[in-house]
Amino acid sequence: MPRIFGECGYVIHREGDGTLLVNRRTRWLGYVMGMFGLSALVLVAIGVFAVVDASGVELEVSLASLFGAACACAALVGLMFPAYRARRGLPVSEVRGTWVIDHGAGVLRGGGPDVLAQLDSIRVAVKIDWWTRGWMQLVVLTWPGGRRTVFRSPSRRRARLGAKALSEILDR
Repeated sequence: MPRIFGECGYVIHREGDGTLLVNRRTRWLGYVMGMFGLSALVLVAIGVFAVVDASGVELEVSLASLFGAACACAALVGLMFPAYRARRGLPVSEVRGTWVIDHGAGVLRGGGPDVLAQLDSIRVAVKIDWWTRGWMQLVVLTWPGGRRTVFRSPSRRRARLGAKALSEILDR
């Protein structure tokens, strides 16, 4: 099963007469882990500056509570990481909610046997993810009555390549 594109938990696979659109659902877990990790680093940096008295700022909290909060944030990242790794490592066949572009039938199927759209009615677009303040680029499939983000990348080039590949897949 050749992989066409994969990034940020989204994967596009070729399988037989179809193309699988996989969302491993790691996005929010990754964001939360990143925020806790960044918080731990900032708290440690503030604590280190306070210890060496380089900032000249007096802390309203004790150093023990500052380092304790940093350890708590780091521990939360450590607790979430195995779940994140497990989701990233799942084989494509075991990921729930995988959508299929079925070329034989000429349809887009959802997480089961239900048909969402005919392939000739689907359009591919690259959009900016405003939730991330434009940091991420989205590849979105749209059809009358629906839309779905099928690929996400911080690279505009990779998003455009993914959109081009999907356009070619849909035009078959």
